[in-house]
Amino acid sequence: MRKCFSFVGTGELKPARYTLGKNRSDTCVIQQALAEFYQPELTVLFVTGKARTGNLPKVITSLKEHPYTVIDIPDGQTDTELWEIFNKISGQVSPEDEILLDITHAYRFMPFLAFLTALYIREVAGAGLCGVVYGAYEAGEDICDSDGQTRRISPISDLTSFLTLADWMMAVRSFVSFADAGGIKAMVSENRVPGASHSMTGENTPYDTLSNLASSLHQFTSAVQLARPIEAGSSGVEVLKNLAQFRDEIESDFPALSPVLEKITKVPPLTQATSPSPSWNTLKSQLLVISYQVEKGLYLQAAELAREWMVSAVICHQGLFSSWLKETVRRDAEDALHALTLKKKRKPYRSSPMVKRLERINEWVKIADTWQKIARIRNDLAHCGMRENRADTKTLESNILSIPEDLEVFYQKLRSA
Repeated sequence: MRKCFSFVGTGELKPARYTLGKNRSDTCVIQQALAEFYQPELTVLFVTGKARTGNLPKVITSLKEHPYTVIDIPDGQTDTELWEIFNKISGQVSPEDEILLDITHAYRFMPFLAFLTALYIREVAGAGLCGVVYGAYEAGEDICDSDGQTRRISPISDLTSFLTLADWMMAVRSFVSFADAGGIKAMVSENRVPGASHSMTGENTPYDTLSNLASSLHQFTSAVQLARPIEAGSSGVEVLKNLAQFRDEIESDFPALSPVLEKITKVPPLTQATSPSPSWNTLKSQLLVISYQVEKGLYLQAAELAREWMVSAVICHQGLFSSWLKETVRRDAEDALHALTLKKKRKPYRSSPMVKRLERINEWVKIADTWQKIARIRNDLAHCGMRENRADTKTLESNILSIPEDLEVFYQKLRSA
């Protein structure tokens, strides 16, 4: 149902000519104008005690041809009353409702509270917030209508674009907090970035340039979430290329994006993104991806990638850079690491050229310990703790948080050997 939420004020209702585009309504009551312009199926009038005895009768009379309901709310002088107002507003919303929010006569803090409540309802109840409007009585000039009545031209300001800002804030939060650029990409694809400096219609709009950056950023975060270090490296290089080429242009066309671009440039895996071709530098870049996963709570992905990263590091240590994706080579590297753990336990193991070279590293025992620790973490996660010998959640998280430091030591020992 399409509903208009409106607050009945306590001030004098003065003659006005409310305008919305080419539409106009000569009335003292903003709710009447909105009912004529937007045709809501129901107007919900929120009234305090003073508004009920003051302006409400006049508002009701003006809405005689339009469905309405009246909801009493307190003045909001205490925290308890503020939450009561919140509950009163949210109680008028049903799933699938489309809410038009009128804040013309919302007093003091009420516009802020109503807007936040509506956003909350949209996320929780599944209702839509289709618009926020304000009848700007103070913005117009006085005229004399055909009946000789002096009226104030009062354009209805559409503040709906600020909804885009709220959506953008959530999309940016998903990227900054959870390494998820899906929301940013979706809003760019829908041409819904707040604060665009000029018209975005026509061919070759600034959105086309921004879309390239958003797509590469989304590809990067998807690769991080799916533990795909090679794609993370290549898409990271693409992000840096787009930033270097178009950053000034994007900041000029989309001023609201400037802080976001600054955040992007400080994402560790992006600051050192390299070509995915096998090298020690590539391993270092992938180690930053693992640290980033741990930081963003992507524990399962970090553990899975850490194990494969150690295999890649051993292959690089053996000088087999060009073969690091071959299944047989990776299996040999895994077997070599497993052999070290058996040797550490003084158990029989099968030697090989890889094993012999690893054995020549000072403190090879620490390499075996790290491999065993990462394997244990990874297996515990993969089996979802459904084993007799499992770590409790607190211990498991503590072990995962130490993965980046453990791998850094592992890297330095192999690199310097």
